[in-house]
Amino acid sequence: MRKMRRYFVLFFVLYAFFFCLGAAEESRAEERTVYLENGQMAEDGEEEIGEEGFYQAGDTGEIRLGYGDEWLYGPLERTEYVSSDPSVVKVEGNGRFQVAGGGRAVVTVKGYNSEGLVVFHASYCFRCRADVSGAALQKTELRTYIINWQADAVTAAFVNMPDLTYHTFQYISSNPAMDIDCILDPHTKTLKIYSSGSGTTVLSITINNMTFTLKVIATEVSINKVSAVLTSKKTAALKIKGYPGRVTWKTTKNKVAAVTSKGIVKAKKTGNAVVYAIIDGKRIGCAVSVVTPKLKKVISAAKKIARGKYSQPKRMKKGYYDCSSLVWRSYKKIGKTFGDRSYAPVAANMAKYLFGRKKRIPGGLNSRNIQGMKLRPGDLMFETGAKNGRYKGIYHVEMFVGYQCEGFDSKGKPILGTLWAARPANAYYGHPMGRP
Repeated sequence: MRKMRRYFVLFFVLYAFFFCLGAAEESRAEERTVYLENGQMAEDGEEEIGEEGFYQAGDTGEIRLGYGDEWLYGPLERTEYVSSDPSVVKVEGNGRFQVAGGGRAVVTVKGYNSEGLVVFHASYCFRCRADVSGAALQKTELRTYIINWQADAVTAAFVNMPDLTYHTFQYISSNPAMDIDCILDPHTKTLKIYSSGSGTTVLSITINNMTFTLKVIATEVSINKVSAVLTSKKTAALKIKGYPGRVTWKTTKNKVAAVTSKGIVKAKKTGNAVVYAIIDGKRIGCAVSVVTPKLKKVISAAKKIARGKYSQPKRMKKGYYDCSSLVWRSYKKIGKTFGDRSYAPVAANMAKYLFGRKKRIPGGLNSRNIQGMKLRPGDLMFETGAKNGRYKGIYHVEMFVGYQCEGFDSKGKPILGTLWAARPANAYYGHPMGRP
């Protein structure tokens, strides 16, 4: 299978290479003939035309007239050939033309009889691709950084690039695994390059009659922590990997978690904040929760218990757990037992105990509470919906143990995910929650 994949990639690269070579061959200057009939007018629109309808710089030829009214008006005594833009198409008095550059030019032909009357009138639109052999890329190497699994477009500008109103454009990448997308903007005469994968590639970019090469290096930028739970006055070191330039550190709540210019987070008072780095105009961050020492002890115990084996029959034994025994045993470390000091109650009874004491969190596990960081580590989620005859049909409890920063939206606001003691991130949504 690996061999087949390797052969396929090789075939793709070779195919694309020869395709581009073929395009370059097709762009060679040609001798062409234009036939005009009396009354034929150039189209004003930009309707689609076939490849044969385009000209390129260097093309030469002759405009031949179809004049069938000689019997009525007499022979043509003289003709006039006028180009609307000689920088695009030059035309001589005998109808010989030469494409000088790129763009659009209309050649108008008038034929006069012996009495000086116009008896032939026609025009033809030349759509021409410029000779770009004198152009060059300003840079032959670009670097882009992938932050939060996204990479902004990097641009490459040309110098001495002529008119690209009409053009051909193809490109191939030496590294297909990078999933490179290259777009030419003919108005600004720049390239936009997007990469969804890290690595290095060389782009072979063919525009009209010229191939340019551009090296693109895409590096994934990461942060060593996307989540942290600290107690007051404790610190955590945040580090950026993959970016050699200057990094600016910020925090959303300085009263909760401050940060130094070196990325050292200092926990101040209980609450939640996002500490983030600004890199090349983009943000990457870490969600920080500052909790009491007691709550930190509960969370640490829950994570440790969750490393054991799930078993309802052995739920109270060391090395084993189920959902409610994990919560009960963790909170028992600080003296909270949900009304039963000797044995863990089921999840429904835990919820009944908390909600009966007005310990229910308004809104529960919803987007507003998550993105607004209204929850705190140690809060409990109660999964409902079972027909088990228990309180509110609750059949599962899970401990929330913190946020993780998953990125930032277009306005620079953090996008947050949820972490759980015994389940994967973002495993739950839309259930009631309580705070012991």
